[in-house]
Order: sequence, then structure tokens, then C-alpha cells
Amino acid sequence: MKITKLKLNNFRNYNHENFDFCDNLNIILGDNGSGKTTLLEAIHYLSLTKSFRTHNNSDVVQYGNDYFQIFGTFNDSEIKELIVNLNYSKTEGKKLFYNQVELKKKTDIIGKIPVIILSPNNQKITEGGPSLRRNFIDRILSQINREYLLLLIEFKKRLYQRNLLLSGFKEKNRKAYDSYIETIDDFLIEHAFQIQKMRTGFIEEFNPVFESIFNSLSHIKKPVQIKIIPNISDGGENFINEYKEKLVSKFERDIIYGRTGSGPHLDQVMFIFEKRDIRFTGSQGEHKIFLVALKLAEGIFIEKNINEKVIFLLDDLFALLDKKHCMNIIDKIGFANQTFITATDMTVLKRADFDLSKYEHKVSHLPIGLS
Repeated sequence: MKITKLKLNNFRNYNHENFDFCDNLNIILGDNGSGKTTLLEAIHYLSLTKSFRTHNNSDVVQYGNDYFQIFGTFNDSEIKELIVNLNYSKTEGKKLFYNQVELKKKTDIIGKIPVIILSPNNQKITEGGPSLRRNFIDRILSQINREYLLLLIEFKKRLYQRNLLLSGFKEKNRKAYDSYIETIDDFLIEHAFQIQKMRTGFIEEFNPVFESIFNSLSHIKKPVQIKIIPNISDGGENFINEYKEKLVSKFERDIIYGRTGSGPHLDQVMFIFEKRDIRFTGSQGEHKIFLVALKLAEGIFIEKNINEKVIFLLDDLFALLDKKHCMNIIDKIGFANQTFITATDMTVLKRADFDLSKYEHKVSHLPIGLS
């Protein structure tokens, strides 16, 4: 997959701007605040319908306006042109158009335009709480398996519904486990079983790819893997009974806290480096290499499963890693994938001994018009 054109209206600091990109390496240069990351954010929006910088769409609207628009033209591996348009207004919300046809479900776009984002903010994946690591798995699975995406969406809907009911029970001082709650729980259990099964299968397939990439990037030849500790321990025939028993036995406690305290939304996901959780034992450098290996493995895994090249968005790569690892990464993906790299100026690349002549490339300077 490659993006050839991008048009932005009222998107952050861009009023009305058009961009053209080359098929391989695109270098985006500019001072901090000039809009480099914003270009990557726009491409991410067209792929996954959301930003990687904020959860609030209105944050992205240019000051003084009440809407934004993103237009992207893509070519897939068969050189078929795809036109994607995402519109957001503060009054009507988001609308997504694919080849000029509005998608009734915005999630229908997920998996069609695979992108991988690597930015300094991604370090939270290895350093932060378990929800970030679960999201890492969920994002990959959602792009390669539509069944998983729909299961996850439905599970979250049922979970939200159950939590609302728990809050209502608390307000009314009710404690009896009734038939309505049981019906919701039955749906919750059905979807949870499939989610846990798919997550476990994913980790078994992903770990060899991840370890291979890590060892090729680093001189540190240590075993690495992702490990999941399911909240519902039995993933087999007893799963349904075990989960049902937990939901019933902990119902009064769930009412007190106003949330459901059992299920795959609480699975523990650990990133293991040399048999220990890297969150607690890894150095700053080990965290960075671990993260980069995760993101490259993510790209390889998605390509293998959907038979389509991913677009790599590398935000401030040279600030994240030393020059040796930066060049190692670019050499791995710069020839085969369309890749975007942001930096403040060319001196950053020159200090890394970056030889642009090896690649088909385009250098863009921000603000537009600078040379």
C-alpha cells in the first residue's frame, strides 16, 4: 500500500494544503510545531479512523473552525487506486467515504490501509500499564481479522451496558443477580471466550517473528517474547463455567465498584526480556530496541496475514534511537515499504551518515514553500 496524495482542510495547523509523496522514502523536515507529526496523524486517521495523539476528534479541528477534512489517494499492491475521505464536524461527528461511497460502519476501513506508527510516545507501550499492551495486540488482530474486530466491539458494548446497570444497582441499593443481568453475561461470556482464544493464538504466531526481528536489530542476543496471563485462567472447555461463576460470585463487589472485575478486558500482557518483565528491569536503551522490534514485527506480521505492504510512519526516529539503529531500521524497510520519516533538518540525517542516494526518495520542507 502506498499513499500518493494527501489533502487537509482545517486539520490542526493546516488550513487548505495538498501534498504529494513518492513510493518509497519520504523525508518530512521542519521545526517543532511546523506540522510534521500532523501529516503522519492524518494518514493514521485514514487507516484507523482515529488519531494516535488524542482521543478527542475536536482537538484536531483548526482553531476557529468546527470541522476538518482529510482526503487521501492510495495505490494498493495491484496498483488499484483507492480514494479515502474522512470528514469530522463538531455537530455531525465523523463520516468516512471509500471510493466516494459512504461507509455505514467506519470500522469497514480497518485493514484496508495498513499503517505502522513509531513515535517517542509509543514508549508507553513497554513502560506503561497493561491496557496499552492489550491495545497493541487488539490493534494488530483487528487489522488482520475482521471477526476479531467485530467480537471486540460487541464485547465492549456489552461490558459498557453491564457497567451502567451496575451503577444503577448501586444507586438503588439492589443486590440481586437477576435474569436481565444474566442475559448480558451470557453474551459477554460468548464473546470473551473467542477473544481469549484468538489472543492466545496470535501470541503463539507472533513471538517467533518478534524474537527474530529483535535479534537482527540488536547486538543483545537475549530471549524476548510477549506473554499473556488471562483473567479467566481456563481457556478450554471450562472457560464458560469459570467466567460465569466469577461474574455471579463477584456481582456484589462489582456493584460496589461500578464496574465488571472479570474478563479479557483485564488480561495481563507482559513484554518479557531475558525472562523478566521489561517494564521493571529494562534499561532505557533496551526499552527502545524492544519497542522498535515490536513495531517492525507488527508490520511484518500484518503484511503476511493480509498480503499487502504496510506504510511505516516513523516520527522523530533520529531522536528516539542512535544512528546505528536508525540506519538498521531504514535499511530493513526503506527499500520494500513506503516510509515516512520526520526530522527537524537535514543535519540530523547527515550526522547519522544517512545516504539518501540509495533510496527513491522525496524531501519535503515545512512550512510549505521553504527550500
